Amino acid sequence: MKREELAKRLAQKTGVSDSAARDEVDELVHNILYRLRRGQAVKLPGVGKLVPKLHR
Repeated sequence: MKREELAKRLAQKTGVSDSAARDEVDELVHNILYRLRRGQAVKLPGVGKLVPKLHR
């Protein structure tokens, strides 16, 4: 699923504007990437756990 589709679904389900939903999705992605880049795992309930891979 692409960000735009996720934002559209979020807007439909919550009643917020498309713009606000896009901002929330972007913030969520930013926070997930921020944690992964710092070596922290991210738990997504109903989806699983994202664990950063060490590059050697």
